[in-house]
Amino acid sequence: MNASGPFRARFDGVCAAGCPNRVHVGDLVRFDDQDQLRHDQCTPKPSKFDIGPREVLCSDCWTVKPCRCDDD
Repeated sequence: MNASGPFRARFDGVCAAGCPNRVHVGDLVRFDDQDQLRHDQCTPKPSKFDIGPREVLCSDCWTVKPCRCDDD
């Protein structure tokens, strides 16, 4: 899994989510679990019901803390 947070696209392309909008330079994008490029809003995020009551999600990689983002 690519744990990168959202970033601005540097090239035009196609959203792997199959949405009708192309990825344009400057769009906010991220890689999904299969390392496919998607618009940030098209990338599935965990539901609040998928984590335990004491678990905290990282806002960059969307995994339960502690995560490798804490090492930075």
